[in-house]
Amino acid sequence: MIRKDYIIVGQGIAGSLLAWFLLKQNKSVIVIDDAKPNASSRVAAGIIHPVTGRRIVKTWMADLLIPFAEKFYGDFENYFRVKIFHPVRVVELISSIKEFNDWTARSDEQELGTYIDPSFGGNSYDEYLQTFFKKILVKKSSWIDTAVLLDAIKNYLFSKGGFLNEKFQFENLSLSENDVTYKEITASKIIFCDGVAALNNPYWKHLPFIPSKGEMITIKADMKLDHILNRKIFILPIRDNLYKVGSTYSWKFENDSPTPEAKEELIVQLKSVIKIPFEIVDQSAGIRPTVKDRRPMLGLHKQFPQVGILNGLGTKGCLLAPFFADHLVGYLEGKHDLMKEVDVRLM
Repeated sequence: MIRKDYIIVGQGIAGSLLAWFLLKQNKSVIVIDDAKPNASSRVAAGIIHPVTGRRIVKTWMADLLIPFAEKFYGDFENYFRVKIFHPVRVVELISSIKEFNDWTARSDEQELGTYIDPSFGGNSYDEYLQTFFKKILVKKSSWIDTAVLLDAIKNYLFSKGGFLNEKFQFENLSLSENDVTYKEITASKIIFCDGVAALNNPYWKHLPFIPSKGEMITIKADMKLDHILNRKIFILPIRDNLYKVGSTYSWKFENDSPTPEAKEELIVQLKSVIKIPFEIVDQSAGIRPTVKDRRPMLGLHKQFPQVGILNGLGTKGCLLAPFFADHLVGYLEGKHDLMKEVDVRLM
């Protein structure tokens, strides 16, 4: 038998960062994942945006989550000697005076004033763009290269004998009073970070997940952007005239494969934003584990305290994961209680 402190199911951003924070507490872990190339964390754009929705409201807990995430990703880069954190600001493209006035009014409020700059240069990028009334800069935004992050942690886990590359099978899991056993592995707890697979998880399928399918295209275009452009879709500069464009939201879908319908939708939206030619070089799709209020779910099962969860990060995963993975580790190690807003036992 192999003895570990924790078994973690899923190596998306939730499972990866949970494993990392546990390792930093000198806990032994093994992560079980079948390494799907189109897992939602791996294909995600990884954008951190402090302003949410058409109502122009501050992202929940942004004042705490953003500094925590920035420090974590900076420390991660230094440790692994990789580049994952890109402090690229978002430029919102504004189509009407009413919309501009709404943004300007919000920028005058103390809650959002530190994040919104309505005085961004008027002619910036006009050689590439369709006609827009104004542009507004969103400060403290960024994007995370999730594929590089996940690979760094996966390789580290492999080197420590802490990664099992296979699909998790519930028939191989058994619980005793104080332990869990999966095949030849015994641990004090098992934590599920399995994304949309939670819909079929016998311990967590009662939770209010609302899975949404998102699709992106990658384009090549002769333009130089130093910002992420946002107008119904985002245009995210990657490198060398390559840009990610997305994303769609679909609540009814048959699988996680890219579709021609989503591709056409993104093309139409993209042509409403830029006026220059572009070439599509890739298309990707993934299914997000979203919840109604966009707040994660974490903690331990009411009936089976050996079974835990960190899930429901949805489109805000790169912002939420660092703080709440650390928060869950503190709870598991008896350092503090969980925030009531995210405690799965209260849901």
